[in-house]
Amino acid sequence: MRQKELLHQADLKVKEAAAEVKDTYRLHYHLMPQANWMNDPNGLVYFQGYYHVFYQHHPFSPQWGPMHWGHALTRDFLTWEHLPIALTPSEQYDLDGCFSGSAVVEDGALNVFYTGVRKVGGELRQVQCRAVSFDGIHFVKDPRNPLISTYPPEGSADFRDPKVWKHADEWYMAVGSGKDGRGRVLLYRSRDLCQWHYGGVALESDGTQGSIWECPDLFPLGDKHVLVVSPMGTDPRRVIYFVGEMDYEVGRFCPESAGVLDQGPDFYAPQTFFGTDRRLMLAWMQAWESEIPTQQDGWAGALTLPRELLLDSAGRLVVRPVAELEKLRERLVFAGKLVVESGAQSLPGFDLQAGGLEVVLSVDLAQGAAGEFGLRFRDVQSGECIAVGVRDHGRELFLDTTGASWGNEGVFCSRLDAPQEKLEIRIFLDRSSIEVFCDGAASITARIYPSYFQLVPELFAAGGMLQVRNLEVWNIGVGS
Repeated sequence: MRQKELLHQADLKVKEAAAEVKDTYRLHYHLMPQANWMNDPNGLVYFQGYYHVFYQHHPFSPQWGPMHWGHALTRDFLTWEHLPIALTPSEQYDLDGCFSGSAVVEDGALNVFYTGVRKVGGELRQVQCRAVSFDGIHFVKDPRNPLISTYPPEGSADFRDPKVWKHADEWYMAVGSGKDGRGRVLLYRSRDLCQWHYGGVALESDGTQGSIWECPDLFPLGDKHVLVVSPMGTDPRRVIYFVGEMDYEVGRFCPESAGVLDQGPDFYAPQTFFGTDRRLMLAWMQAWESEIPTQQDGWAGALTLPRELLLDSAGRLVVRPVAELEKLRERLVFAGKLVVESGAQSLPGFDLQAGGLEVVLSVDLAQGAAGEFGLRFRDVQSGECIAVGVRDHGRELFLDTTGASWGNEGVFCSRLDAPQEKLEIRIFLDRSSIEVFCDGAASITARIYPSYFQLVPELFAAGGMLQVRNLEVWNIGVGS
């Protein structure tokens, strides 16, 4: 009864706050809270014909606070329906928050696993818990909670974010932790989703990869396994991944390669799931370290565009926007082949208040000598500018926000594989975000907050001629 009343109060507060939210920087086609605070995506799952997305949510203010689980669903990743809040702090073991976790379907029931948090002697005690739903909306917390009541000797009080999956006939749970300055992923096993047995350290940091590993995600992909972790204690803070083999017999992950999942400042706590036919990923599109101007408008935080993960023939991780996003294209503003000598060429302007923008830039490096090229987006009223491009003769993708007025200012770079003769860059601009992808090999995500919204793209080249095989500029429709 207590949980029901608390959920009602939280939902009522969100509804009241949503009526006061200002839409200045509200996104057109990304999932964001109706009002107040959002961070990590949780419990991504396909259940009863819908993709369900839960997320860390503070329904009572646009600042971080005691965590609840917000809830939305979609059939196509284009339009979203907000549902009632799924979890609220209500029990002795989670009085101070329902932290991040995951979801699995078993015997027709949706099982969500989360970290319950309460303050004990000024410190947060973190335990692993479960709640169950048969309709995907209303959840009952397991009376046996907490299912895992303390961390093992190889872990620490930072013990959170359970990711659950099934292999063969057994369930596995990865929990983020750390010890002695090294992030760790702790492994548990279960036959019934209730009784969990500790299985050891699946992987730990080499000493340079963060002191705590949050939001671990371990999953099969192609003929390998991939482990994704969100490290604390690194500068800059970037999500890292490992590709390798999972030895389920001994409970160890054996990495063969590693990399950074996204080099942007506003990409954190990603979670993946297997939808109906693909491995899909969403992440929190915000940063703890930066100012968040939308807080004064009554909301904060959003999720990235959904992305598909796969391995190429060489075993390298490929990340690309899901194909459904092409359905958002409403009007082709510009299309054609171009040759740009050193300098810049303006393209048709657009209004970010009215809708978003997608740009697809395909270039032929073998037919040009430009050492640096790309697109600038210039605010015609203020002169503010951001730039996306490739430099070092096709070896590095970059996003330059030093000319922006708000957000993380800097030059964010992602090294590419050995330069190819042809490259394709995709850019998604929303009212207060930019996501850049290059051939599935690199991505950069950032929040931006222009003073005005009348932007003019400029195609630029430096150090030689640029041969554009094709340039498409699309107005992007408004999701919900």
